[in-house]
Amino acid sequence: MDKLKALLQKLGIELTADQTKQIDEVMSKEFISAEAAAADKTRLEELTKQLAARDKDLEKLKADNKSEELQKQLDELNAKYKQDTDDLNAKLTAQQADFAAEKLFGGYKFASDRVRKSVLDEFRGKGFKLENGEFVGGKEYLEGLKQSEPSVFAADEKPGLFMGSTQSSVAADATNLESQIYTGFGLKK
Repeated sequence: MDKLKALLQKLGIELTADQTKQIDEVMSKEFISAEAAAADKTRLEELTKQLAARDKDLEKLKADNKSEELQKQLDELNAKYKQDTDDLNAKLTAQQADFAAEKLFGGYKFASDRVRKSVLDEFRGKGFKLENGEFVGGKEYLEGLKQSEPSVFAADEKPGLFMGSTQSSVAADATNLESQIYTGFGLKK
């Protein structure tokens, strides 16, 4: 939904609270998240591969009639299938963590893409626990980083008295109105 809102704002379309609520309702009923779709796709692909491999292995076992050798092969296949399932679960967990990190970091503007990648790598290295699609302590970590190292984040643009090319770094308040006017017209006091 956030991506849709950002796209609409980029196109110059502002939504009212009621319109946003209606879109949220439709999105939650009619659409699944990109995270869920990617996880389902990965799971489907892996399960399809596993089924094809199992069918092939079962056909091979049907051709063999030796019970001792058959038991050995069954044990090997069971171990292989358990490992495949564990690998798939690890892959899905990593994918969920990546989506959750991207979602969390999407709420912040960084000074550059390189800085964002560096902070994201550092964040992943911290080993935050993922619960219900969110990192426990993740937001607090980024807020703390914003306080301790503000240069990592893009500066918030605070509009002054004049906008556009005449906007200055002079803050908008009653005590420096004269400075704003001079700066807005490109004049020195």
